[in-house]
Amino acid sequence: MSMITATGWVPRGFAAPFPTKYTFDEEEFARIAELAKLQLDDANEDLEDARKEAGNGNGTEPMQEEDGSDDEAPSKTLKSKGLV
Repeated sequence: MSMITATGWVPRGFAAPFPTKYTFDEEEFARIAELAKLQLDDANEDLEDARKEAGNGNGTEPMQEEDGSDDEAPSKTLKSKGLV
């Protein structure tokens, strides 16, 4: 199995002429997965805190998640009136 574990831009002249190849064992993969899970848990806690703050204190409703689409079709009434 071949896997790219990290990428990054290296300025010209700083790359090693003969890169070192690392092999990860199951213990290293488990350690990396645990670190990623900790970061994900922290991010989820921060998100929940932000949602609670947005819903409390200033009288507004909690934040709504977007579906990711930026495209909104213009209404048919605008098209029929020649405004779009």
